[in-house]
Amino acid sequence: MLPRQVSNGGFVSSSACTECHKDQFDSWHDTFHRTMTQVADTKTVVAPFDDVQLESRGRHYTLTRESGSFFITMADPDWEASAMANGVDLEKAYPPIVKREIVMTTGSHHMQSYWVASKRRNMLRQIPWTYLIEDKRWVPREDIFIEPPDSDRHFVVWNDNCIVCHAVGGTPNFDLEKLTIATAVAELGISCEACHGRGAPHIAFQSADKEKRSGIDPVVNPGKGDPKISREVCGQCHSFFSPHNSDAFGKDGYQYRAGGDLQASHNMKSYSKALEQHSTFELGSYWTDGTCRVAGREYTALIESPCVKNGPMTCTSCHSMHKSKPDDQLADRMETNDACVQCHTNLTGDRIAEHTHHAADSSGSLCYNCHMPHTSYGVMKAMRSHRVQSPQVVAKEQSDQPNACNLCHLDKTLAWTATKLTEWYQQPVIELEGDEKNVSAALIWMLRGDAVQRAVTAWHMDWKPALEASGDQWQTPFLAQLLTDDYSAVRYRASKSLKRYAEFAKLEYDFVGSIADRQRAKLKTIEFWTADSRGDFKDNSAPILIDSQTGQLNTEKLNELLRRQDKRPILLPE
Repeated sequence: MLPRQVSNGGFVSSSACTECHKDQFDSWHDTFHRTMTQVADTKTVVAPFDDVQLESRGRHYTLTRESGSFFITMADPDWEASAMANGVDLEKAYPPIVKREIVMTTGSHHMQSYWVASKRRNMLRQIPWTYLIEDKRWVPREDIFIEPPDSDRHFVVWNDNCIVCHAVGGTPNFDLEKLTIATAVAELGISCEACHGRGAPHIAFQSADKEKRSGIDPVVNPGKGDPKISREVCGQCHSFFSPHNSDAFGKDGYQYRAGGDLQASHNMKSYSKALEQHSTFELGSYWTDGTCRVAGREYTALIESPCVKNGPMTCTSCHSMHKSKPDDQLADRMETNDACVQCHTNLTGDRIAEHTHHAADSSGSLCYNCHMPHTSYGVMKAMRSHRVQSPQVVAKEQSDQPNACNLCHLDKTLAWTATKLTEWYQQPVIELEGDEKNVSAALIWMLRGDAVQRAVTAWHMDWKPALEASGDQWQTPFLAQLLTDDYSAVRYRASKSLKRYAEFAKLEYDFVGSIADRQRAKLKTIEFWTADSRGDFKDNSAPILIDSQTGQLNTEKLNELLRRQDKRPILLPE
C-alpha cells in the first residue's frame, strides 16, 4: 500500500501550480527531483522484470512482470527483519518465501531501487537489489555503497528514512502503542512546495483583491532574498542531520517548511559534534579537516566555506531548478569561471593565468578544479566538494583529504605539491619525509588509504584532466590491485577506470563476482600491462613506482603500501 497523498497543512501539490506557472512547472517536470519517487508502473520502472533470476548471500529472487505490474518472489522481508531484531542468525535461517508487488520506485538518473508493501499497513520495504541504469544490470544493494564488507543485511524502511527527502510534507505516523503505520505525504517526489513553501497561503494571497491583501506574498523564492533562507531550502535535504526528537519525528516528521528555521527542525550533524560524541560512524563521513565527504550533503560542506562565512554565496549562485539541464542543475555558464568571477571580479582575463600558474584555457585554470575538487563520494562516483577551499598540503595527521593538485597530477608527490604551493602562494614550508616525499600521493591514497580515498583516487584515474596532466598507461597495475579490494564500491570504480584499455575491456570481470574470479582478473590485467602496455615512462618515474629504463614495477614498495592499508570500517550514509 502506497503512502496516502493528502492535502492538508496548507499543501496543495504541484498540480495546483500549472495554471499560473506553466513554464516553471514544465522545467521542473524535466528534472530528476520530480522522478526521485514515483508510483511503479510501465512508464516509471526502468529495470527488466521479465523472469529475471537473481541470487545473493544465500537468497534467490525471481522478478516477474504481469499485466503491467511488477513482482518479486523473495524471502519474506518482514519475517527476516523481525528475526534479525530478535537475534536470529539469518545466515542459518530458512525464511518463508513470499511474492510481493513492486509499488514504488526511487531514483531515475544513475540507479533505481524498488519498494514492496509490508504487512503493516503502508510500511514500504526496499528490495535488496538496485538497478544501475548506465551499466544496465542488477546489483545487490549492499554492493553499491561504501560500507564494510561484513555488514549485516539491511531491511530499509521508506517511511522513516527516504520519506524525509524523497517526498514533500512526509509524516511517518508511527503508532508505537498499536504498532501501526499510516504514512502520508503531500506529494511523492521533490516538487514545488519543497522549495517554495506550502501553496495554499500563496494562492489565497494572489486570489484576494489587491486592496484586501495584507502583508506580503508568503511564497519563498530561493533565488532571491535572504541568502541564509535560500541555502536552508536546499539544506533541508542536502545535509547530514537527524531529528531533535525521534518520537516526535516518528509521528509528525520534520516540521521545517521552506522559509522557516532549519536548525529548529533538523539536528545538523557536524565534524565537531562527531568528535565530541566519539561517533565512529559519523566521523567516517568527514575528512579530518572537517569537510563532509558524502555526496548529496553539499550544504554541510558549503556552510563551512569562506564564500558563505564571508560572503553571500548560496546554492542558487550556481544552480537553478528552472534554467538548467537536469544532469547537474547548473545555471547558464556556471560550469565555467563565470561562476566564480561573479564575486572574484579581480580574477578575469589575463589575471587567471597569473593566479593559477596554468594556461588560461587549461583545466588547471578552471576554478572548480582547484577549489572544489572531486573529494565527495556517492552514487558510485566521485563528486565535487562544496567546501570551496584552497589546495594545501599539511602534515598527514592533520588531514587525510586528497588535495586538488595531486588529484590532477597523479604522478607527483605531496612534497612536489608543497613546494609549488610555497613558491606560488607563499604557503608555509612543509617538511615531508618518507612516502610523502618519494611516492606519488595518488598511489599512497589508492594503496595505503581508507576506502573513500581509494574510491576517489580510482575515479580520478579515468578523469580526463588528470590523464592529460599525468600521462596514461602507468595506472593499470595499480588499479588492478583494487580489483580484489574488500569494498565492492572500490572494485567498481577501479574496473570502470580500467575499461578505457582495450585489453581490460576484453577481460571478463564482475566486481560482485567470486573472489577467485576477481583474483584471476587482477593477475591477468597485470600480465596484459607487463607484456604490452608499459609505454614510455618519464625519466623520473620513481614516484609512480616504475623503473623508467626497464618498465618494471617496484613490487616491494607496492606491497608495503598495501600492507599498511587503512582498514577502518567505513559506512557512508548516502
